[in-house]
Amino acid sequence: MTEKDVAKIGVFKGPSPDALHLLNAILETSPQRMVSDNQVMIILDALAGAQDPALVARFPAVLAICARRGIELDSQSLFARYWEASPKRQNLEKLLLVSAELFLRERIPAPNNLSQIAETLKARHALLLSADAVPLVNGPTVAVADMYAALKQFAGDLRKPVQPQAQAPAVRRQWSPQLERFLDLLFSDKQKELVYKRLKGHHLTKTEREYYSRVVKKKLAAVADPEMQELAGLLVPEDRRPPGGRRRPDKPLPRRKDESSKP
Repeated sequence: MTEKDVAKIGVFKGPSPDALHLLNAILETSPQRMVSDNQVMIILDALAGAQDPALVARFPAVLAICARRGIELDSQSLFARYWEASPKRQNLEKLLLVSAELFLRERIPAPNNLSQIAETLKARHALLLSADAVPLVNGPTVAVADMYAALKQFAGDLRKPVQPQAQAPAVRRQWSPQLERFLDLLFSDKQKELVYKRLKGHHLTKTEREYYSRVVKKKLAAVADPEMQELAGLLVPEDRRPPGGRRRPDKPLPRRKDESSKP
């Protein structure tokens, strides 16, 4: 069996180890196994009527040949020979739609026009977008996982590399000189050291992490609490606060019903 046999649609009609071997050979990127653009379209058509699920599962991998060659898919040429409700056309539509989703999922460049064709098919075959298998009319049921595996196996080299996003440089806040004095008032030297380590993203040992979580983090949470900040604002006269300190809020927090307005 040679690549010329591809022109005969019956090659892929029934389960055949030879047919599977031939298709695998065609899918390899070796230049010795080249087939014409027309033969690629014949293979797609033939797979839509094949009875072997292992063959049909390679449908998206055959589409990858189109992506490599820059072959533009033409819905007119794919569907023109079949009436709209024919089993062959239904199968082609299903396989094209699911394949388009797999290309998108794997970030593999799809053949030209595949995404546009898939858009026109979504309303008709919407349930396939969340299905685990593709039931073919008068044919086998093909697992989407097998189609996915075939695409990765034979077209993984086309996968678009994920470009790392350039991270914006961290903007460091300019802390005032009095921060050190405030920390001294609230934290011990060891606790203050852990605060600076966390602030700078330095590594903490297991013991340091546990102590930070158990003691230091709770103190910081109390300092950051809005009610605690308002309490401090009410008790510390504004003229006694350091420059740049928080202003007293215009409206205090509402008191509870059982709370007196006098201490």
